[in-house]
Amino acid sequence: MNVLFMFAGVLIVYLIVKLVFRYNWSKGLSVDVMFDKSHAVKGETRELVEVVTNNKRLPLPCINLKFQIGRELVFINSDTNSSVSDKTYRNDVFSFLANQRITRRIPVKCTRRGVFRISGLELTFSGPFMNEINVMKFDNNCEITVFPKAAEVNRLNPVNSRVMGEMERRKFLLEDPFVFRGIRDYNSNDSLKNVNWRATARTGNLMVNEFDESVSRNVCILLNLEEDGALRYDSVSEEAISVASGMAQMLIAQGVSVSVICNGRDIDTGEQTVITRGSGMGHLNNINTALARIDLDIPMEEYSDMLTRLIIEGNPDRHNENCVYVVVSASRRRKLQEVLSEIVVKQDDFIWIVPHLPGCEYELEYCNITPIGWSVNN
Repeated sequence: MNVLFMFAGVLIVYLIVKLVFRYNWSKGLSVDVMFDKSHAVKGETRELVEVVTNNKRLPLPCINLKFQIGRELVFINSDTNSSVSDKTYRNDVFSFLANQRITRRIPVKCTRRGVFRISGLELTFSGPFMNEINVMKFDNNCEITVFPKAAEVNRLNPVNSRVMGEMERRKFLLEDPFVFRGIRDYNSNDSLKNVNWRATARTGNLMVNEFDESVSRNVCILLNLEEDGALRYDSVSEEAISVASGMAQMLIAQGVSVSVICNGRDIDTGEQTVITRGSGMGHLNNINTALARIDLDIPMEEYSDMLTRLIIEGNPDRHNENCVYVVVSASRRRKLQEVLSEIVVKQDDFIWIVPHLPGCEYELEYCNITPIGWSVNN
């Protein structure tokens, strides 16, 4: 009889504890997952921050935090809480006392350009006796934008020399007397007609007016990501994006205004990547963000049609823009070469970089542009 009462008492306690946890485990429980920075460069390491809070008196012996993320973000430092297939599936275990918050920082290496988001964020509780499954799902807007890694400066220097040479060739020798820049000290090469007599009288030193050049320095990067044939090589397309990023970074550092026309489409909007002319670090960040958001899996407009629409038909006064064009395209289709030839008729300052796999040809048979080969390690 005593055994029956004891068994009944244990069963009652078991049911009470089980029901108390079942209906109260999720109260006051919150989770926040974020990256320590909103962007990174391919190859860099960022921290994924997990903050789980148990804001109640009831302790929780075992809580599992689960979510999914692109497998291109690699958890390092002997990770045993992730499984990788089409995505990386993360499962972290927490144990809470009453009114406790736990924060964890997990290093993550960004191995690929793109936009990566956390999905399927949920907390699961197996009950105090580990014999049931309770799930609490959360909305989450955590994402990180991974910029393309800029191409190596040493490889870009010859291209940069050609670009700067083309701009110098187009620069007028005379300054524009209507575009005032500032006042500086006189030197022996200055003309006396530029002397600012008021500033000279005020400072006691001979001062001259300084004017801007008649021609501004502008470069338009034409980035084409379409395949050259039936086969698609992501490594070539990614290298083309890196070359465009490296060129933008190098030119903006030299005070050049840069614009980009690319047929790659945005991962969310599906819009083509067209960036208007600008300069400065803010503009460089805009370019890298746009390049990072390109999704190569979205079908693209044929680049020759895009250039015809935007440059030939959409901008009939293009030859007065004083702009140097830098083409970055592995594709060398005949139609593309013919369209570029039409653009270059009155404006022969054209540079074509052809990313290609080792051993592949990169000559241009249908236009008078001398290409620059850019070998890509597949």
